[in-house]
Amino acid sequence: MKESFRKFSHSKPYQIGADILLVLLGCALYGFGDAVFLTPWSVISGGVASVGILLDHLLEPIIHFSIADIVVAVMQVGLWILGLIIMGKKYSLKTALAMIAYPLFYALFFRLKIGEAMGFAEIYPKDGEYVASNLVLCAVCGGILDGIGVALAYLGHSSTGGFNVVSSILAKFTSLKEDVSSFLIDATLILLSALIRMGENHIWINCLGGILSALVCSMAIQFIYINADRYLIVDVVSTKCDQIAQYVFNDLDHTVTYIDAVGGYTGEKRKLMRVIINKSEEVDLTHEIAKIDPVAFVSITKAKSINGEGFAPFPTRRPIRKKKKEQPSHEENNDEK
Repeated sequence: MKESFRKFSHSKPYQIGADILLVLLGCALYGFGDAVFLTPWSVISGGVASVGILLDHLLEPIIHFSIADIVVAVMQVGLWILGLIIMGKKYSLKTALAMIAYPLFYALFFRLKIGEAMGFAEIYPKDGEYVASNLVLCAVCGGILDGIGVALAYLGHSSTGGFNVVSSILAKFTSLKEDVSSFLIDATLILLSALIRMGENHIWINCLGGILSALVCSMAIQFIYINADRYLIVDVVSTKCDQIAQYVFNDLDHTVTYIDAVGGYTGEKRKLMRVIINKSEEVDLTHEIAKIDPVAFVSITKAKSINGEGFAPFPTRRPIRKKKKEQPSHEENNDEK
């Protein structure tokens, strides 16, 4: 039973299904955070939802109809098409699911007023009353949920779409990194919101709430995405390396590398076995080594990244632009002669 599940968990259908589930869950949390916590306070923290919030705040008093979710849907589709044109089909397929799922979840939570149904109306803004602590609470909760949602989408080998497409395009054609361009886009939206709504009371507190929400979101992404995808390098010195290797082959579905080593003090020739594992497999491996050889020497090191079969795919690089060779000046040609 265990062997069958292990083989199934490494199969392509399982991995595709797990990725889809992670992306859908991530989009649901992202939409929930935006619709339930950030939109009621018109908190601008970045992303397409912030554009929807801003336009809805400006136009709703005129047309008497909320359009935040409509703006989000239009921008998601528009930016996805832009990515399809510039980045190609392969890139766009990765964000296709999020392009549909996030606007749907956002509209569902926004139109059904899920926040009020769950009792959050007590911390929403009321006419003639402005409680800054409630704004901060909503900004933090929305930022945390947004960060978790984005991190889950990343773990599903996708993204939540939106302005991430713009960041990817800038990274492809310029030297601007994605995290830097993402920060610049978010900062521009917050600043634009402040300028447009300059005459409103408490606008700067609202902007501070947006900055706080964006910061918390970034921290949540870093904490979940980086910690959930860690690899370890395990070096084992033992007289029973072959038995340990069999466990690695059969139960962990990894391979090992043997390295000839010599003891610095004794001068004895030893066999060092190296294996790369996921963080979640650390306890199982160390317990099994302790059973097979209680006197084995084990050294475990954190790896920044592991790429290759069975682990993360190799990251794609932007093509390096070749510098044009400078033509020698007329004087240099005469000197050479």
